[in-house]
Amino acid sequence: MKILVLNPNSSAKVTEAIAASIAPLQAVTGHTIVCDRLPDAPIGIETDEDVALVAPMVVDAIAASDADAFVVACFSDPGVAASRAATSRPVVGIAEAAYYAALQLAPRFGVVSLGASSVARHAAHIERLGLTARLAADRAVNMSVAEANDLNLAGASVARTAKLMAETEGAGVVILGCAGMGGHRPVLQQELGVPVVDPVQAAVAAAINALDLQYFARG
Repeated sequence: MKILVLNPNSSAKVTEAIAASIAPLQAVTGHTIVCDRLPDAPIGIETDEDVALVAPMVVDAIAASDADAFVVACFSDPGVAASRAATSRPVVGIAEAAYYAALQLAPRFGVVSLGASSVARHAAHIERLGLTARLAADRAVNMSVAEANDLNLAGASVARTAKLMAETEGAGVVILGCAGMGGHRPVLQQELGVPVVDPVQAAVAAAINALDLQYFARG
């Protein structure tokens, strides 16, 4: 079967980073994983307006696809709920998948976010999911999507933010709060002392599981 991992922004670099982060999963599954982007979307999804703009584009892209399962690779989960209402195929948002994955690893999780508006959107989403009591902290590195995707530029800031949450704020697991941040995981996982969740990996793993266990009937 085929899983479409949809980057709802137009950045080729972010899409390449997403593909690199899920390469280990592609190596061990029999499903085909295809990464794509929305060429007419903003280069990065960083504001509430960006989220509102791309949400219907995500719905249209999923409706037009022949894939058997979908991963929406933006940490604001744009268009996920509407797409689920419109198809019987599994649609996985990376934020939701990351939160659920983190809950299996530690009592409380922390999130490394892009900026203040991201933190606010995450808080609202976490509240809707009923998980606020499990959130240790959500701290921003105050960078754009492109900047946070740059390992050399953002590495020290991401590591410092994650370490603060793990060492002083009770985060037993740290989530990277942007689809393009996955490249930071190997170093953080080695140095931080707590599990580090790449949300794209968590979502693709959930999509693979849904297909393997036939949770959804194609329709």
